[in-house]
Amino acid sequence: MSQENYIIRVYNPATKQTESIMVDETLYHEYRRGKWRMDNNDDSFNDHETAFSALKGGQDGAYENFDEFRSDQDNPEKLVLEALTRQDLRQALTLLAEDERKLLQALFFEGKSERQAAREIGMPQRTLHDQKVNLLRKLKKIVDFEK
Repeated sequence: MSQENYIIRVYNPATKQTESIMVDETLYHEYRRGKWRMDNNDDSFNDHETAFSALKGGQDGAYENFDEFRSDQDNPEKLVLEALTRQDLRQALTLLAEDERKLLQALFFEGKSERQAAREIGMPQRTLHDQKVNLLRKLKKIVDFEK
C-alpha cells in the first residue's frame, strides 16, 4: 500500500522564507479547506467594501472635505454660539443669590446628586429638587431676556 506525500508551503517567520513541509492527508485537506475559506472570505469582503475614493469629498478630494471625518468640534459657528452661551451664563450667575450659586455649584460643577446636596444643606431632597427646577427656569429667563 503506497502512501501519498502531501506537501504544503508555509511561511516561516524565523527564517523569513517560505518552506515546504510534508504532512499527513488529514492536515493537508484541513489546510487547503482553511485556505479556501480565507480566499472565499476575501472575495466576499471585497464585494461589500466601500472604496475610500467613493466617500463624499470635495472637488479636490482633500481629506478635510470628507463629511465622514468632520466633527462639530471644528464648526466655527457652533464654537462661537457655545462661547456666547457660556458668557451669558456667567453674567446670569452674577445675578443669583449666594445660596442659589452654591446649589448650582454642588449639583453641576461638583457632580453631587440631589440627595447628597440635600443632606449637606440639611433639607429634604424633594425641596432641593423643586429649588433646582425653579433656579434653572430663572436662569433660562435671565439668559433669554439678555438676547
